[in-house]
Amino acid sequence: MNGDLWWVPSVIVIGLVLAGVWALVGASRRRTRARLGQVSAAAAELDRSANISLVRADDLVQDAIDELDFAIAQFGESATREFATALATSRRQLSDAFALQQKLDDAVPDSAAERTRWNLQIVQFADDATGRLSNQARDFTVKRGVERNAPQQLDELRRRLERVSDRVVGGASTLTRLGQCYSASALAPISGNVGRARTALEAARASADSAAEHLAAASAEPVGEQLQAAEHSLFQAAQLLDAIETGEDQLHRGFANLQQALVAAGSELAEARALRDGHEESDTSANLNQVISEAASVQASLQGPGRLSDPAEDLVLLEVAMNGLDSIRSEARNRQLRLDNARTALAGALLTARSQITLTRDFVAAHRARVQAPARTRLAEAERQLALAVAESDPVTALDTARRAMTHATDADALARYDTH
Repeated sequence: MNGDLWWVPSVIVIGLVLAGVWALVGASRRRTRARLGQVSAAAAELDRSANISLVRADDLVQDAIDELDFAIAQFGESATREFATALATSRRQLSDAFALQQKLDDAVPDSAAERTRWNLQIVQFADDATGRLSNQARDFTVKRGVERNAPQQLDELRRRLERVSDRVVGGASTLTRLGQCYSASALAPISGNVGRARTALEAARASADSAAEHLAAASAEPVGEQLQAAEHSLFQAAQLLDAIETGEDQLHRGFANLQQALVAAGSELAEARALRDGHEESDTSANLNQVISEAASVQASLQGPGRLSDPAEDLVLLEVAMNGLDSIRSEARNRQLRLDNARTALAGALLTARSQITLTRDFVAAHRARVQAPARTRLAEAERQLALAVAESDPVTALDTARRAMTHATDADALARYDTH
């Protein structure tokens, strides 16, 4: 090779080395991207799995709440205690799972490790809740022996459907009758129960008919779900009609309580009027009269002829009015009692003050040469205060003034005796 080209082999070697390094770097980058892609796909799959588990668990918990009520009605609380405990535990786990999902959904950035850990916890909580409630549901399905006794259960179910259907007519009549006495707001909690009960009965009949068709066709398909759905719908209808009867009883009792409260309000108003008419303070009488008028207006409005009542709301209105009356009436009584007590004590206070003033005046007169101005000043003030007390028409003010006269007379006596020593 020409000596001028001695560097060519070195360049070729270096180029080959650089090409190899570049190929290795590219391969490493491709493997890293592939690995990151796999990690991202796994994380997305874990997110999807957690969401599916959470929704499934929430649906199962909601179904289990209704199932537990139905199971209690069918078997009693003692036999369903384990079911109730399982449901409470599953609801707590579901609440924890939703709290973790909220952390994943909020605006605060989360690391990949945190998202993986929280999603795994969500899946664990949801699966635990689902498995626990599924086991309970299977246990009660076995306990009911639906498939084994399906024909007998279907016959009994249809008899109960007829009985509950008869109650729908009575429930509608009850609501019509109550509407003549009570307002729409009072009836609101039960006003739609008849319609909802009819809907529930229709669902129960449809499920019962479906079960009957399968039994008649000797189908291998189980009828447990249809019978259970019919039982549940029938149970809902019965509850809705029971609520009408309970609501009627509560309304009647509330109305009776309202009438008693109105009678008591009449007595309290009469006492308040007597207190107003006999009170010595005009301002207190005026305040009392205003509250009496307001309370009497509320009482009259609640007793209006043909008025539709809402006993609960009416009782609250009346209580608020009477509480205001009671507060002012108590204050008026206290003020009148203070006046009466002051009037009773005033005679004694005047007598005591006069006696002390007379004694002090006689002592000063007997020692005129030695008694100084301070004692004479106190005595003069005591006589002035006594005159004010006698002229005062307000017994409370008069009593306070008489007591001041007594204090000045006592001070004058002490000073006069000090001067004579």
